[in-house]
Amino acid sequence: NRWGVAPSVKLDITKDTDLTLMLMHQEEDSVFDYGVPMIGGKPANVPVNQFYGFKDDLLQTYDTSVATAIFNHRFNSDFSVRNTSRYGNYDRTYRTLLFGAVSGAGSAATIARTQALRESPQENYYNQTDFTFKKPLFGFNNTLLFGAEVGWEDYTFRSKNSTGVTSVSVYNPVGTSTVGLGRANDFSGVLATDRNTKTNTASGYVLDQFEITPEWKLLAGGRYDVFQAKQNDNLNNANDFERTDRQWNPRAGLVWQPENWQAYYFSYGTSFNPSAETFSLASNTANLEPEQSQNLEVGTKIDLFDGRLSATGALFRLETTNARTADPADPTRNILAGEQKTDGFELGLAGDLLPDWSLSATYAYLDAEVTKSNNRATGSVSGLSKSLEGKTAVNVPENSGVVWTSYNITPEWEVGGGVFMSGSRFTDAVNEVTLPGYARLDATVAYHHKHFDIQANAFNLLDKTYYESGQTNTALPGTPLSGQLTLRVKY
Repeated sequence: NRWGVAPSVKLDITKDTDLTLMLMHQEEDSVFDYGVPMIGGKPANVPVNQFYGFKDDLLQTYDTSVATAIFNHRFNSDFSVRNTSRYGNYDRTYRTLLFGAVSGAGSAATIARTQALRESPQENYYNQTDFTFKKPLFGFNNTLLFGAEVGWEDYTFRSKNSTGVTSVSVYNPVGTSTVGLGRANDFSGVLATDRNTKTNTASGYVLDQFEITPEWKLLAGGRYDVFQAKQNDNLNNANDFERTDRQWNPRAGLVWQPENWQAYYFSYGTSFNPSAETFSLASNTANLEPEQSQNLEVGTKIDLFDGRLSATGALFRLETTNARTADPADPTRNILAGEQKTDGFELGLAGDLLPDWSLSATYAYLDAEVTKSNNRATGSVSGLSKSLEGKTAVNVPENSGVVWTSYNITPEWEVGGGVFMSGSRFTDAVNEVTLPGYARLDATVAYHHKHFDIQANAFNLLDKTYYESGQTNTALPGTPLSGQLTLRVKY
């Protein structure tokens, strides 16, 4: 059960100044469900709504509030500023039901389970200020963007394990409705985890687009970040850590537009992943510098039929050259000696085939590989210890795409439909567990009025069984045949 409200209002203070205020509040009461077990490297052949938990332990609540203020001001035709402030408060309390290893075979197969009571309250605040300055430089058109961002996050995570959680049959999971006296109902007594992590971010950036000629444009700039993290472990002072990372990330690009209907570009940029990016520091990560990544991309955009339809293409490489990996001299420590890369390309087509007929289509090919690693893991199918080097990244399909089309029968009535496609994906680090590929068919019909829109969506029209993502022991089913009715009021 989920409900929410999301009002927004825009105030035109003057002809050059406006303020937009937005609020989003949402609450949810739901079930923690990790899907179906993996057996023999693939999802078990059971109904996707098969539940392996305890029917009296359906605890999962969310309480989310986000407030945003956006201020825009134009000093003159050349100079403008935009300031965005956002505060978020997130509360989540839930009782997990996680799968372990499968024992036995055939109808006698059972799945191990663990249960824990968890809560993870979090507060965020960020303020970003962006300036835009358009002024010719040396007689050439020039656009300068610069700004700053500051913010903080406060994240707490507590967990208490239930005891007496038994295994259950994979194909006939009949059991008790509750764990019983061993169920974790509160956070008194012995906790598995109780830590708080606070982070602070301060950054500034500058980006300049210089028009060398009307056909050639040069883009160059960079961003400097200071990221501080402090972890306080209430169970073990030895796990209290502090870390500050400072990073400069450059960005550059070149655009060639020989005609109005065609453009070609090259871009380069870097990024970093600090050790505390997931609000957790450990003895083998607290002293590590951030992982460094770089992205190179070439692409094109071509307009067809007088601009009614646009074709896009991009060829890219995302590379991490110092990923975290085990130290060969001491596997309990991490060093920055791993390498990962993702090579791929993306093709797109979007626009109007006819005045009332629109089309949007994309296809992506991804080759995501761990090219260098000292890490090893035990395969859940073979039972053998294998190196992660040469393996495909988890939950990354090689092929994926979307085709969506819509047609305006009249100015008021619109119908549409499309196919969402994904190839097979590995869900474990040693590539022994696989989710099958799928194609899902959706459709929509809408009525548009000056003051309101009514839209009905149908998802997975053929009620196809498919899995969106997974882990070593679990597969998470996708949306079954379902519908949604939306009313939008405008005034």
